[in-house]
Amino acid sequence: MADSDGSSNGNFRVIGTRPVRHDGLEKVTGQALYGADYSMPGMLHGKVLRSPHAHALIKSINVEKALKHPGVHAVITGDDFPEVKGVMAQVGELVVNTHYLSLNVMARDKVLYDGHPVAAVAATSKHVAEEALELIDVEYEVLPPVMTAEEAMRPDAPVLLPELRSRFIAHRTDPGSPEGPDRPTNVASHIQFQRGDMEAGFEAADFVVEREYTTATVHQGYIEPQNALAVHGADGHITIYCSTQGSFNVRTLTASMLELSEGMIRVVPAEIGGGFGGKTTIYLEPLAVLLSKRSGRPVKLSMSRGEVLRATGPTSGTKMRIKMGATRDGIITAAEVWLAYEAGAFPGSPFAPGAMTTLGSYKIENLKIDSFDVVVNRPKVAAYRAPG
Repeated sequence: MADSDGSSNGNFRVIGTRPVRHDGLEKVTGQALYGADYSMPGMLHGKVLRSPHAHALIKSINVEKALKHPGVHAVITGDDFPEVKGVMAQVGELVVNTHYLSLNVMARDKVLYDGHPVAAVAATSKHVAEEALELIDVEYEVLPPVMTAEEAMRPDAPVLLPELRSRFIAHRTDPGSPEGPDRPTNVASHIQFQRGDMEAGFEAADFVVEREYTTATVHQGYIEPQNALAVHGADGHITIYCSTQGSFNVRTLTASMLELSEGMIRVVPAEIGGGFGGKTTIYLEPLAVLLSKRSGRPVKLSMSRGEVLRATGPTSGTKMRIKMGATRDGIITAAEVWLAYEAGAFPGSPFAPGAMTTLGSYKIENLKIDSFDVVVNRPKVAAYRAPG
């Protein structure tokens, strides 16, 4: 039934209409403030020194020359962060290991990907901060990297995180390989779903197809790079302005990493120039807080496009092996799926959702799914539009 204005939306009050967007006027007139638009009196500009190596031990860091450079007010390294235990923090739908998150924000004894932060500077201008970065001396012992899940799962592969131990079924490159001893590994986690009789299922099939697939890491590609402006007050209270998909995520994770009460932190979400899952975690916020505390002034950091691609989380690259059997009339009698997800430098790929959904659309009596979370020398992955 058409309304008096000619539209046809039945009895709905909003559906079928063209409501005014609440933020439309500010955006089209340029009044909306994005993260990089915020500025404060006496504000300093921060820059991050990043590793040029994908895998290396940090032998030493000397910041004395940078501290003496005119215009530099603060320099921080991994030594300025508390040693956070591996607490699993629930942040909305995310479960985050705060120890690994802290190591991702600032490296300690080891760098695990090209672009891994090793130090940060706050100075009177971006240019002065960039000059100071060049004065920081870092001695590395370069190690061989592993760049794909398949490489990382080989028995002789260099190990990224020695605390990860081999206790998983068929975790090596060959899906049928036997269980190995309790040894360091790059496999962080394993999940398996199984039911029915696989042998009988394949025997009942008229056709059996086996395929291998490889997918590459893909970045979310948001227009606006990550940014953060922190103000550490004399009373210890902190205000953070940033581009984020979750202001409470930023508050919880920053508080956990710096061992602060959440009540001491206020997060002001700016307008966001895209996220698509890539802005649900933190990168610059703790650095800005510590630099502000050290300097006594507001500090703003903004990533360049190159830094976004080098040091923020894309979706996982994968290696997949699929074996399926079916009858002539199209009934799938058995399916065997082997999935290896690249987590980046620290555990946390969407390997479990991948296992849960890969055969979820089909009724299959006989199936086996093995899915693995594998660390590699790449940036820690983040959500990417329906992770897994």
